[in-house]
Amino acid sequence: MLLSLGGCEPQLKGHIRANVNVGNDKQSFLNVVTNLLPYVGYPRTLNAISRLNKVLPE
Repeated sequence: MLLSLGGCEPQLKGHIRANVNVGNDKQSFLNVVTNLLPYVGYPRTLNAISRLNKVLPE
């Protein structure tokens, strides 16, 4: 996942939008991000959640 690389927030935004277009919702993204927390670290997880909230504010 792009969030593990860091510095890829614009690309992450595009991937979130594309996944919404194929039927994924905000909760599925939150599940993935929280499951990746031990592997990518807390700061990058917070960045991903922040980007997710900007793209999908509901």
